[in-house]
Amino acid sequence: MSHDVLNQIAASGMCWIILTLALVCYQQLALRWLTPVSELREGCDGADCFIPTMIAALPLLGLLGTIMGLLDCFAALASGQSGADLFSAGIGDALLTTQLGLLCALPAWLLHSSLNSRINRSLSLQAQVA
Repeated sequence: MSHDVLNQIAASGMCWIILTLALVCYQQLALRWLTPVSELREGCDGADCFIPTMIAALPLLGLLGTIMGLLDCFAALASGQSGADLFSAGIGDALLTTQLGLLCALPAWLLHSSLNSRINRSLSLQAQVA
């Protein structure tokens, strides 16, 4: 990742929101992954129910950041500020949030799906034994 992209992320409030939610989401997934399978249940209890919602919110927050960035670009154009550099920088900032939201959500979806498969396999084995 280039230094410019890191500066863009650091300067964007929406990027910080996406990264914070992603951190909470991955922390919950890690806790659930490290829990012994015998203690896990199908369905959800507590924070387990909220994990899919957090994962789904990540790309939506990215889209919201894109819309906010585009609105800022158009507001700058409407106020008389012009220049291709200004507009392209604004579009770049706007699209960064969508990219970040998707990059945070995709591995979380895969991890959550893998975790659910692990739980379902364990429940199937328990049902066969019983």
